[in-house]
Amino acid sequence: MSETSLAVAAKKYKAEVIRRKLASLGILKTSMKVYSDEGYVYFPVIRAPNPDELPELVTGDALVQETVFDRLASKPKTLKEALAGFLDEKLMELVPSSFDIIGNVAVLELDERLRPFASDIASALKLIHKHVDTVLLKAGPSTGDYRTRPYEVIAGSGNTLTEHREHGCRYRLDVREVFFTPRLSGERLRVASQVRPYECVADMFAGVGPFSITIAKMQPACKVYAFEINPAAFRFLEENIRLNRVSDRVTAIFGDVRENYRIIEKKADRLVMNLPFSAEKYLDVATRLAAPSGAIIHFYGFAKDENAVETVKANVGSIINSLGFSAEFLWAKELKEVAPRKFVVALDIAISAVSK
Repeated sequence: MSETSLAVAAKKYKAEVIRRKLASLGILKTSMKVYSDEGYVYFPVIRAPNPDELPELVTGDALVQETVFDRLASKPKTLKEALAGFLDEKLMELVPSSFDIIGNVAVLELDERLRPFASDIASALKLIHKHVDTVLLKAGPSTGDYRTRPYEVIAGSGNTLTEHREHGCRYRLDVREVFFTPRLSGERLRVASQVRPYECVADMFAGVGPFSITIAKMQPACKVYAFEINPAAFRFLEENIRLNRVSDRVTAIFGDVRENYRIIEKKADRLVMNLPFSAEKYLDVATRLAAPSGAIIHFYGFAKDENAVETVKANVGSIINSLGFSAEFLWAKELKEVAPRKFVVALDIAISAVSK
């Protein structure tokens, strides 16, 4: 459907500068599709800017006229749809197709070439997901024992304290203070669905509790021990255990699992090792936690080559064997590429002590 609207026609070499000025004035119409011809780019506007607001009207680099535009869908479904006409074709190719939404906080990762347009992209994201308050831009990698990363606020209030809902569970957390990824939602459900009644589960790097609590909600007859070293994450873990009413099934243990694994009352039938960049350093602890009859380990590892699954399997299998245990790989999958040629891998491993 087409419609006539007031427009600013900008000479192509000045189009981006003029677009940004119109956007900052708040007079761009987002319901119509920007288009161009050989000499000009045409921006639909709510009203005509005056020369003080847009000096290019005086220099001849822009003019105001009526133009026929195509209407956009009432609500864009993707960032690219929401940004149609605002970025050139080369930049549009760099717009991310996915991003994380944690409660009412959105987290973006942008190519350096898109950084000048970060606020525009954040506005587009909020147009699609109206419940989002704060939009964060990743400003560095996850580092340290707590796996936290720096962020830059590019839209909204800047409040990063939120509540995330998943699989009927509620998780309160502060995105700046703890590690949490909604991208493992499917993994949490997959692992939890395997837990059998009366199993003892050790979640060795529990964070705010998404694996532990999902397991406890899906299998009420199990017992889960959730270890966490980050004080902020541990506070949220305890709160989330209460919030989800699983205090009878989940015990939170503060500190490094290496130092505290002896606290648990029963050896573990199943262990969750979600610490992709250094979980292998704790495989010796996993074998000490494991039940004498054997255990299942849900292991998350990392590799820097395209044959990531086999690389992680070989490394993990070698370590487990060196500890006097056999390793049977029940399931393996490459989960995600966290950087070019850098992959996170999930493994399900059955381990048992080798008779001497």
